[in-house]
Amino acid sequence: CIRDRVEGGEIVGAEVLIVKDRKIILHETVGWSDREEGLALERNSIYRIRSMTKPFTGTSIFLLMEEGKLSLDDRVATYLPSWRNEASGEITIRQLLSHSGGFIQGGFPRGFRSFGSLREAVDAVGSAGPQNPVGERYEYSDVGSATLGAIVEEVSGMPVEEFIQHRILDPLGLSDTHTEYSPGLPWAERMNPTYSRTSSEAPWVKYWHPSQEQVFPFFRASGGLYTTILDYARWLTVISDLGAYPEGGLLSEETIRAALQPAASRGYGLHWEVFSAPPEDGGIPAFGHGGSDGTLAAAIPAWDTQVLIFTQSRGNRVIRGFLMNAQSVLDPESQSGGW
Repeated sequence: CIRDRVEGGEIVGAEVLIVKDRKIILHETVGWSDREEGLALERNSIYRIRSMTKPFTGTSIFLLMEEGKLSLDDRVATYLPSWRNEASGEITIRQLLSHSGGFIQGGFPRGFRSFGSLREAVDAVGSAGPQNPVGERYEYSDVGSATLGAIVEEVSGMPVEEFIQHRILDPLGLSDTHTEYSPGLPWAERMNPTYSRTSSEAPWVKYWHPSQEQVFPFFRASGGLYTTILDYARWLTVISDLGAYPEGGLLSEETIRAALQPAASRGYGLHWEVFSAPPEDGGIPAFGHGGSDGTLAAAIPAWDTQVLIFTQSRGNRVIRGFLMNAQSVLDPESQSGGW
């Protein structure tokens, strides 16, 4: 169980949420928020969710697409002049959404924090070009998400974090989800520190504390959101309901189904992780996303279920195993191998 993982040192703390048929059937915390200070992890605290930001960036692109302001098969260079060169000129928005644009993870020409803005980083990427052939294979890379964020800014005329706030977070009532952090904010006392370690045998070291400013000086689009486990469950529910909330909808059913179809990889769609094949009855597959600081969320629409585990223990292997165990509990007849 998760408590054993905490006591065994595999994670510092964890918050677990399982929602079945729109009812919470499990919401518990174990372990520490700040182990050194002896602060227990509390329910509804706030986490840095890192790459779980990507579906919000992807959804921003889809909103602009549905408004007729861009097409997924447009070349990035149509919107970003720095990409109008032999190396980057043929890369499309769809390829960035599916992580098939040829960029490696960490494929920025220099350290991300050395750039003064998201656009500056993306312009440098476009000028340098991808490390691998374009469109040939899936390779997960933050470069694509950052570039999508820059496209949102160029097309909408506002910073991508403002677009996410005004077009997604506010309409959906995700009031515990935030696009920036500072120790002086009213909700700062709810933030958890984050821990990392150099190997599975090494001790956990607190590498960021809420008394500090956020690690990156600007919103990265590949990451950057702060949220609670309940807010992210609400977000999964909106997508599971094919965008039918709030009144008038967020996205069309057609767009959501397309986003959740495995694209360049069996396990990845268009800025969503996809955990299963689409059901034969026409339903949508299990989907969600993980974050590198130790968070993971999955929706299983066929069971009307969300399974989420949030930790602040970077790079741990516990969360994926928990999802597999949850599958066996919710569906005893399921076979190993995931949803």
